[in-house]
Amino acid sequence: MRPVRNVTIVLSLVLLLAGAAALAVAQEEQTWAAHVTDDMCAKEHMMDGMTDPECAIACVEMGAALALFVEADDAVYAVDDQAKVTEFAGQDVTVTGVLSEDGTTVTVNSIEAR
Repeated sequence: MRPVRNVTIVLSLVLLLAGAAALAVAQEEQTWAAHVTDDMCAKEHMMDGMTDPECAIACVEMGAALALFVEADDAVYAVDDQAKVTEFAGQDVTVTGVLSEDGTTVTVNSIEAR
């Protein structure tokens, strides 16, 4: 029975270390090519006759929050501070920040138009 117990202990330690490594990676600063959108329209602006910036601003005025669409991840991320992205509504940007542990929100450290 001892070899089975040793294997179980080793596997438990490996899983624990893998989980800790994944958590560390999730909280490292990253850079994304993104599009500043709103969480109502998300990946594709839906208001006819409006540009992307006009649509994003109109959606925010109706209660939506600005968000980041990252095509490479096929994901829309919430933004921790709306003020940091407001002037970039509807634009392509390069964002540097930290993704939350649950993978839903970016804490924006810097943003610039592309």
